[in-house]
Amino acid sequence: MRQWMVRLLSVGRRGARDRELDDELRFHVEQLAADYQRRGMSPAEARVAANRELGGVDRARQAWRDQRTWLPAEEFLHDARHAWRLLRRSPGSFVGAATILALAVSASVSVFAVVDAVLLAPLPYANPGRLVQVYERFMSARSSDASVAPGTFVEWTERARAFTALTAVDTRQINLTSGGEPRQVTAGAVSSGFAATVGIVPALGRSFADADFNPGSDSVVLLSHGLWRSRFGGKPNIVGMTMTADDRVLTVVGVMPERFLFPGPEIEAWIPMPVTAAIRANRGSHSLEVFARVRDGVAIDVAERDLQAVAGDLRREFPDSNAEWDVLLRPMRRALLGDTRVVLAAILGAVGFLLAVACANAAGLLLTSGLGRERELAIRSALGANRARVIRQMLTESLVLSSVAALAGVAIAWLVQPLLETLRPVDFLAWKPIAIDSRAALFAALAALVSGVAAGTLPAVLASRVRIAAVASQRSPGRGASRARFALVALEVGLSVLLAVAAVNLVRTLVRLTSVETGVDAEGVVTVSVSLPETRYADGARVTAFHQAALERMRQIAGVRAAGATVVMPFSGNTFVRPFAVTGLPVNSTRPEIAHYRIVTPGYFESMGIRLRAGRAFTSDDRADRPLSVIVNQAMRREVWGDANPLDASITFAGSATLIATVVGVVDDVRHFGPSAPAPIEMYWPAAQIDVAKSAALDRLRRNMTFVVKTGGDPLTVVPALRAAVRELDVDQPIAHVQTLASMLDRALWLSRASAWIVSLIGVSATLFALLGVFASASFAVSQRKREVAVRLALGAPPAVVSRGVVSNVLAAAALGAAMGSILAWPIARAIASQVPSIEPVDAWLTSSIGATMLIAAALSCWKPARRASRIDPIEALRVDG
Repeated sequence: MRQWMVRLLSVGRRGARDRELDDELRFHVEQLAADYQRRGMSPAEARVAANRELGGVDRARQAWRDQRTWLPAEEFLHDARHAWRLLRRSPGSFVGAATILALAVSASVSVFAVVDAVLLAPLPYANPGRLVQVYERFMSARSSDASVAPGTFVEWTERARAFTALTAVDTRQINLTSGGEPRQVTAGAVSSGFAATVGIVPALGRSFADADFNPGSDSVVLLSHGLWRSRFGGKPNIVGMTMTADDRVLTVVGVMPERFLFPGPEIEAWIPMPVTAAIRANRGSHSLEVFARVRDGVAIDVAERDLQAVAGDLRREFPDSNAEWDVLLRPMRRALLGDTRVVLAAILGAVGFLLAVACANAAGLLLTSGLGRERELAIRSALGANRARVIRQMLTESLVLSSVAALAGVAIAWLVQPLLETLRPVDFLAWKPIAIDSRAALFAALAALVSGVAAGTLPAVLASRVRIAAVASQRSPGRGASRARFALVALEVGLSVLLAVAAVNLVRTLVRLTSVETGVDAEGVVTVSVSLPETRYADGARVTAFHQAALERMRQIAGVRAAGATVVMPFSGNTFVRPFAVTGLPVNSTRPEIAHYRIVTPGYFESMGIRLRAGRAFTSDDRADRPLSVIVNQAMRREVWGDANPLDASITFAGSATLIATVVGVVDDVRHFGPSAPAPIEMYWPAAQIDVAKSAALDRLRRNMTFVVKTGGDPLTVVPALRAAVRELDVDQPIAHVQTLASMLDRALWLSRASAWIVSLIGVSATLFALLGVFASASFAVSQRKREVAVRLALGAPPAVVSRGVVSNVLAAAALGAAMGSILAWPIARAIASQVPSIEPVDAWLTSSIGATMLIAAALSCWKPARRASRIDPIEALRVDG
């Protein structure tokens, strides 16, 4: 090992080491020669005898080198130095190929930084591959995944055997009133399996202990790293300090690590959620997010079947609440990212295509450069250099080129890194910073190696075939080089067509989504959330009075046109589902039995611009002491009643004999889950009538309302007045989550917009690279066939016919590439669309149009070389070549 270390450390130190060796060999030769001279030999004979006794100075020198260094590394360094000198002699092709590769590498490194942060970096949990999110699913085929009922979760924890831990999260808004201005904080109330599920030790203090989950003992809190910094100034002695939240004194027991998030980045604190009798009995309110750690050695699908068996038992034991509910498991990363995984993977694939186009372009330039060095390579072969040695030298040149390009690409990626941040939403999941770090640098090195080998192999192999006879007779390079250029042009054009189809399709999808009727009017709308603490607002009448008083004050603010409130905002990604039945309708197995429901106040529809289609909107008369009212959307009217009139129909909720509401209105559909998702069937409840349900979960939802205010101008200008209106009613009551409805809609479109921008930029770059490759190939064809063109022109051939004949091979390659790209784009795009339904399907007209456009652009790229060929002066060309 020590000998190998010495040899490795000696690599690259050949100059000084050779001088020392030469001095030593010279000393020994002179000593031996002097000895032979003393024996009577002449000086010349003595030197020959001395060299013979040493076995030859050159052989001794080489043997010593082999023992003191690693010869392959020495040869590579020698080849790299030689390659650098050669590339500097031809800066034109070197700069062109390096620039194209550098742009491709910068794009690939930038996208890799995003993909690495989101898809590759480990989640901030212990052994995250064993973590899953558990959903309940109504067994109707058209239902979506739902949150879990508290009572059902408790049964899971006691009966499931495939998990080491389960925990539930109930997201709540709490008001911090100590240590500064009142502030609303999003907290996660977690069950006792929290620590075992996430498996992360707090950065300060401890996690929750079992005793913290005893009823009456839940007066402790874990802080997120961000809240610890922003609210408490990062005090190192924070553990043991107290804070007042919702009029309760909580003791800080720990601070979680900086990039820990659970279940999402919006959670700023965690509090214990004891299992009470009320939680055990609550099987109708699906309000919990449930996460589980699968036992080692148990596959996720096996764990899912185990929990489904438990769900089957619950359906038999509790038919009133669990009869139609099943279970679904999703790996944690998939649950957090959804369709984002597929889109990011597709973008990374697009960048790979761009790198392939750049490699093909660089290969064409290297091939041209190699064929221009025929005489040099032929002489080297004649002097004894074998073919492998020539290939190795040219591959080294390609690797030097790609290494320079990679360094430049990393520098460009580092400069454009802030642009990536502008495309990413503020709270987009990133448990690793999006940065050009060591992992990105390693990826760039790998990209340099792959691109260097990919771009250099074909030119090296073809250039190594040169023979001295061909060079001496000035024959053309042969069919091998021509076929290689043909294949490279076809590859560049084909891949660029693929990327162009993807870019145009994504832009078309974005245009469609931005023109979709969302059902709301986002112009001039601002939203603020208010969370009322249970300690002061346990009575439903007091909650209703606060909301009514706050809305009245907001409506009196100058510039405000309408004001209302809701529990769940459109485009937020949140929802609540509930089974229902319609009195008097015949049994229909295809009719939906579950609907999304929204709790709203009077004025909500006017503030959101949701049009009333039939009946009436909610008014102040829809109180708890009046008959229950409900408003349905158009989708529910179509699915449930068809062409019949739904007004005055009776709806029963969750099989309850007392929760019967009358349909009083029909409103337009609202795409609550974003423009890409169709509107679900929905019903709206008046917030003032929630007391009738006698549900603690619904009461808590009503205390956490989002006020929606419609203004006639810039909606953010009324925010101070809105804050003052709330503080007039309760001095300790903050507002939070201030945002415009337009920004919420933009956020719902961010993935479509970002992917359209990125892939469009990649597609444009690939198209330019491909057209440059076509131009370079056509120009090289003209230069190689200059003598032939001159002869044909001298014999009277029409210039137009001659020019077309010179570039016809390049155009044929472009046509083949355009055709193959158009054919392959269809199945690839359809495969992506099957994973992300919001993406527009690709049709034959789109692919054929883009292929034809690319072919026309390639023909235009050949125009100037063809024109140059038609203007060749036969006399001058033949005089030079003769």
